[in-house]
Amino acid sequence: MLKPKWGFIFVVLLLPALAFAGGQKAKAATGGPVTLEFVVWSYNIATIQDNIAQFEKAYPDINVNLTDYPWTQYHDTMVLRLKGKTQTDVMYNGEDWLPEFAAAGWVAPLEDYFPEVKEYKDKTAGYALADMTYDGKLYGLSYYADLITFQYNKKILSDNGMAPPKTWDEVLSESLKLKAGGMAQPFCYEYEASLPNFYSAFASQVYGRGGSLFADDLTAVLNDPNGEAFKHLQWLQDARVKHDILAFESHETKVNVAMNTGQHAFTVMYNYMLAAMNKPPQAHAGEFDMTTMPGKAGACLGFAKFYCMTQQAAENEAQRNAAWTFIEAFGGGDYKVAKRWAVEDGLGFAALPLFDDPDVQAAFATWIDVDKFKAQAKLARNDVNPEWKGMWSEFFRPLMAKAMVGGATVKEVMDQGAAKWNEYKKLLGK
Repeated sequence: MLKPKWGFIFVVLLLPALAFAGGQKAKAATGGPVTLEFVVWSYNIATIQDNIAQFEKAYPDINVNLTDYPWTQYHDTMVLRLKGKTQTDVMYNGEDWLPEFAAAGWVAPLEDYFPEVKEYKDKTAGYALADMTYDGKLYGLSYYADLITFQYNKKILSDNGMAPPKTWDEVLSESLKLKAGGMAQPFCYEYEASLPNFYSAFASQVYGRGGSLFADDLTAVLNDPNGEAFKHLQWLQDARVKHDILAFESHETKVNVAMNTGQHAFTVMYNYMLAAMNKPPQAHAGEFDMTTMPGKAGACLGFAKFYCMTQQAAENEAQRNAAWTFIEAFGGGDYKVAKRWAVEDGLGFAALPLFDDPDVQAAFATWIDVDKFKAQAKLARNDVNPEWKGMWSEFFRPLMAKAMVGGATVKEVMDQGAAKWNEYKKLLGK
């Protein structure tokens, strides 16, 4: 893998070229200027603002006001905002929240109003398309899509005569060998129950094992002692309490710093964090790689975050047309915005044409083996996302965190999690 070159000249060339006019098939706003209220979580706001400024130049009759909320508070804040009818036209949405928000009537299926959105289905990765679809209808176009992958320091493994682990038994044995050699806690883990991805990372590891947390009829099976979800939470508890190989950091950015101390060999995170860890001038930039998620299936969690139109906007023709213009410009067309995120920040994408884009390939090659990424993407699975998933996840994550530090048995936590899931299923299931 090449050492990252974050002065990559294409980034410089890309910025002035990020124009929205011409290739877009979007409908211009009519009847005078329209103001859109656009709501996101707080990630790289400067880039979003710059993209908005360029959009407004291309569409002078559409003004865009940006509001952002912290990722940890986004779901609850948006529930209050949408329930309270605070003006919101376009918003970031996620695979775990779409069913809840759609069932409540807060977000609108794009294809009901703009059938042309269906032209993007064949250009979208399958797991991402599924995440943006509810009751058979497409609700958005992707902001970004990614995998939660198993990441490691290849130099540490090579120096110790190790290969990337293929099973969780191998993760444990290699961690114990590194610990015996002086590395206190070889596995660095993002541990923060308020983060939605705290649960998602666990699910991704379970999928690697070939397991599931829920049956096909949506009945919870996570509390089956013979199931892979139960076994893996026990593995994590033992890794922390019994073997002391698991170091905790409260956020992915802190995991990045910790991994770059050279005192940890393994982690599981959003795949774009490989780009962050491999970014110079950090001490160990260029040493990090990914491998297929350990376990007999080798699967992982694949997901999409996307631009979504609210029902509030859909009910007003001018707002509706402006919202579609904005969503297609940011999430469709020739994928200029997704390309910018990919090249500058290493964000994954759902747009299949970008996999063959030479500029994206060149940028990604500075921090990841693209063939490995494609191979893992082919094994990616969607999560199970019924209407109650968001609420249940908020209930379950603190329990899971408690189990990982030995504050409760795995059985206690999994039984409570299964009972609450089945309670929500009975109340809210169809």
